[in-house]
Amino acid sequence: MNGRKTIFLTFVFRGLSAVLTFATSVITARYLLYPGDRGDFQRSTTYATSGQRFAGGYSNYFSRSLPRRPEEGTQIVQMGNFVMFLFSILVWIVAGLIIWFGHPSTILLFSLIGMPLTFLFGYGSRLLNALNAIQELNIANILQAVAFLIIYLGYILFHRHTGEHARLLWTYQIWIISWAISVVATLIAVYRHMNWGESLKWKWHSKEWKAFLGFGTWSSLALLSGYVNLRIDFWMIGWVLPYDDATRRMISVYGIAVSAAEILITLSQSISTVVFRRMSASSDDEAGLVTENASRQTLITSIITAFGLAILMPVLVLVYGVHKYGGSVGPFYILLPGLVLKTVSTLISQYFTNSKGKPVTLLIVNMLMIALNALICLVLIPLLGMYGASISSTIAYTAELLTYVFWYARTSGRKGRDLLYIRKDDLRPYAEMTLGVLRRAKRLRRG
Repeated sequence: MNGRKTIFLTFVFRGLSAVLTFATSVITARYLLYPGDRGDFQRSTTYATSGQRFAGGYSNYFSRSLPRRPEEGTQIVQMGNFVMFLFSILVWIVAGLIIWFGHPSTILLFSLIGMPLTFLFGYGSRLLNALNAIQELNIANILQAVAFLIIYLGYILFHRHTGEHARLLWTYQIWIISWAISVVATLIAVYRHMNWGESLKWKWHSKEWKAFLGFGTWSSLALLSGYVNLRIDFWMIGWVLPYDDATRRMISVYGIAVSAAEILITLSQSISTVVFRRMSASSDDEAGLVTENASRQTLITSIITAFGLAILMPVLVLVYGVHKYGGSVGPFYILLPGLVLKTVSTLISQYFTNSKGKPVTLLIVNMLMIALNALICLVLIPLLGMYGASISSTIAYTAELLTYVFWYARTSGRKGRDLLYIRKDDLRPYAEMTLGVLRRAKRLRRG
């Protein structure tokens, strides 16, 4: 399958993933009667996913090593099994102790239970990417949302008059079950590509350990800080303001704006998914060329998608319920341009991890942006509420992109403007696709 077709199919699957995520958000918003409960559920899922990013940094070592040393693939995966499964078990043990002795809140409780599942999914999905199993990866990326929707809709069908507390608890439990299904299916796909057998074993290899610990630790900190950078505005509302019913409602409403705007990031990952392996296995010059082309394509795709989302947002709010979530429209439009730039930054950041092997660069940039975002949030959220959070994020994402472009030019010896300066050839695939659609429409009319 050629690269352009692979990107197109991956984009379709990412679009499907975005639709499923939206459908999940709408159904939970409709079924959970009180907006504050939906906000609590979203906070819990974002906390759990932060663990995926941290563990994903260590998974990056294995996914980076496979394309470079395919002849040692079994050894790499055995080491990955040993580390990632034991790490997940350790977190479950710690979670059990906290639950037994600490009586944590529902938000923290399900975050701790779900976090190891997100670890293992991140590990499996990165291995599929490294194995260039893009079709299986596309399916894996939508499986959790599909499983959640099927089980959740079945539950709603037979529990229409359940009390609010039971609705929230079952929402959490079904979310956990859907992750478990996704993890099992993803790992089965990995081991099938590795021809089962030896790849199923858990083994510690001294040769892998030192490199794993060095690269993996920095990569984990970089990915975790990147996720915090993406979520800090959403979390800061609950941290800065008194956590009362009004704040819980504000978090829920702002969460709708965030979920809608981040469809951009979901779609842009179609390009980064395909170029991930090429960056890992390429020379510096080739990796730079791949990064520049992919960066411009990400920018074009994000701009087109942003226009579509801007038009659709009022309709989306109608689906959620205007009386509950109508206030999300304003923050959404403020977030949208910032997230267009964020998608490009995320793509460029892969150059420093997968090609240069320097995740510390991401960590430094992310920590600077977290500090900038948090400081602006501290000032603007008490004054403007969720509007202050959205303004803060857009400012931080703009600064982040400028920083990456500057640092890319300095470290690669190439021109930073080539990351963003759109050329006529970059637009050709979109023009050809548009013309093809118009031709087909004319044929259908002629009949």
